[in-house]
Amino acid sequence: MARQAEGRWDVSIKSNAVCLERISDGDKRLFEDSLASEEARALAELLTKFADKLDESDKSDTSDRSDDKSDEPDDSDKRDERDESDDSDK
Repeated sequence: MARQAEGRWDVSIKSNAVCLERISDGDKRLFEDSLASEEARALAELLTKFADKLDESDKSDTSDRSDDKSDEPDDSDKRDERDESDDSDK
């Protein structure tokens, strides 16, 4: 599926149905569909489910990156090691 950089989603009620439209920045209609109320609720649940999975994935990616950084010694650790070796030389 192509990803739209910009644009908007329009949701309205038309003819006793939920009307879903994707509109480009240039106001060109890219997508339009009408859903019964139960279909709209099912779609909302499905979108929420996948959005939650994406959020969880983003959080685990972020924590993995921070874990990687914590494995590397920082500058203060290097200074401590040098100080200890200086003390042993005396």
